Amino acid sequence: MPVQRQALEVWRSALADRGSRLIDDFSHPTLAAACSLASEGSDVARALRSYDALLQTNHRVGLAAEIGRRALARAVAGGLGAEGFARELFAEATSYYVSRDLPSYVGGPGRVENTTKAIELKNQLKESTRSLIAKHRLTKVNDDNWVRYVSSALESLRGGR
Repeated sequence: MPVQRQALEVWRSALADRGSRLIDDFSHPTLAAACSLASEGSDVARALRSYDALLQTNHRVGLAAEIGRRALARAVAGGLGAEGFARELFAEATSYYVSRDLPSYVGGPGRVENTTKAIELKNQLKESTRSLIAKHRLTKVNDDNWVRYVSSALESLRGGR
């Protein structure tokens, strides 16, 4: 099965499992703020301190918050800006969902041969996600635009428009 098709299946499964909670988690204003932080400078430690303060103020914990932290660190370190943050956010989420389910598909007949191949597949799935998310433009980061952006991105990830 092609990597793009596998990535679609990962996201269809995640959305079927978590539904509107997944959308709510990823469209939360704290992640919109992280997206803005990603375009404001090159000091990773400062960006992460600001993000952690936002999480504490907004009482946010959980998967999306942690994935947002990782995406912010990568985006700031790489000078990727807001759109780079979004690509990394969804790539990290893909990595999480693949890592959660992939071990049961390693080593059996017709499955991923070994852990080295599993890591390669996970990296290909992350790259496929980045490529798909790169097609979405984020012109101005604010809470409303972020919600629309996340909804559109998730629709694409599950095979919609």
